[in-house]
This record gives sequence, structure tokens and C-alpha cells, in this order.
Amino acid sequence: MLSLAVTDRPWPKPVMTVLKDREAQERRRKGLALKALRRRLGITQERAAAEYGATVQAWQLYEQGKRHFSDPKLAKLLQALGASAVDFQLELSKIPDGPLVAARPSSGPVHMAEAASPFQFQLEVGGVAHGGGVMPTVYDDGQGDVIDFTRYFAPATRVLRLAGMSMYPYAEPGGFVTYNPRHPAKRGEGCVIAFTDGGFAVKRFERFEDDKLVVVEVYPVEQELRFPLADVAGVYAIGLRGA
Repeated sequence: MLSLAVTDRPWPKPVMTVLKDREAQERRRKGLALKALRRRLGITQERAAAEYGATVQAWQLYEQGKRHFSDPKLAKLLQALGASAVDFQLELSKIPDGPLVAARPSSGPVHMAEAASPFQFQLEVGGVAHGGGVMPTVYDDGQGDVIDFTRYFAPATRVLRLAGMSMYPYAEPGGFVTYNPRHPAKRGEGCVIAFTDGGFAVKRFERFEDDKLVVVEVYPVEQELRFPLADVAGVYAIGLRGA
């Protein structure tokens, strides 16, 4: 179970809006299930898209829940993964039937999807793992525990929704990262760059060089980028990242 939500007051919605929200939510659940199934099978998006007969970008739209999952299309998507409908339903059952993301930026540029604290972040314990020879042995402990990670985040922790492919596969479009303005970036690790114009970027922090910030992006090719320090408001360590 994965939930990322901001404390907010409910507001009334027209019936059609509720239905559209529900449909979009269900597409999002199916997209997450498709992504989880692909990852469990160890298949890349490139390979899955090739088997499906579409571009990587088209496949990503399904995983992001931005395309309709008709029964014939879903069957074809699963065929591309070599998976069954039972496999898909198993992954789908792990995703809560409720709002996965409820975050509205209170200020800042439109492209910023930052959830103000406090937020809730819970993960269901799926079992207990013991190191084995080739693969770890995992079994269900039957406890049904849920760990609330909120207490592990220091005050002022923030969340950003990701866009773009420049850090794939470290960070994928539609995913999120957490960061804290009190935690500076560490060399060789992922970072959030806050710019003076209110924008953000996710890169890999390398160093400060004279009056430049030097970072690395990894997709489609790994390369260094340099930003004038006059344009940078802060460089912060990434705490958690996910879909």
C-alpha cells in the first residue's frame, strides 16, 4: 500500500467530476500494476514497447495511467510481457483503491507539484526476507504490518513530482522525490536543484566549480551540466524516490 496525501479540507464536486476522477484513478492503478509487473519480470520499458509494437513513450503513457485500458489493449500489453491476467490482477490487488496522490501546490510555478507537510507515507510489510544462495527467500509473516514512514522525515520535508527523461532509470517521469532544504546534496548522489526563478531540476550532484554548479544527467547519454550559481537557490539531497 502506497499513499502520499496532504491534509486538506474536502470540497464538493459535481457528479461528472467525481466520475472522471474515479476513472483517472483507476487508470492510474492499472498503470502502476502494469509497471510493477514489468519490473517484477525484469523487463525494460524498451523491450516491452518493442514487443507491444509501440514507442517507449507510448508504453510509458500506459504505465502513467494516461491511456485507456480497454480489455483488448490490456490483453496485448500483458502478451508483450509474457504475463497472464492473473499476474496482472495480483499486482493490481496490492495497490489501494483510493487516492494515490492528493497534492495541490499552494504557491510557486504551475509545473511544481510540491506537497506541503504534514503528509502521510505508509508501506505495507510484504513479508520477511532472508539472504539465500542465489536469491533471497521471502515469506509472508502473517502480521499484516503497515509501517508509517512519516516519523522518519524531518520537519520541512517536501515532495516533487518528476517530469522528463533526463535521469532515467534513476528517476522516471510521473514518479516523485522527497527532499529537505536542511540537507545539502552529497557528491555522486541524486539532488534537487532549486532555481531562483522558482523552478526545480533533479540531477546527480558533482561539485561546485568557481561560480558554477556542476551536475550530471544520465539519459539519453551521461553528460555534465553547469549552472551559474547566481541562478541557483539551493542544492539538496534526495531522500526518497518512487513511482
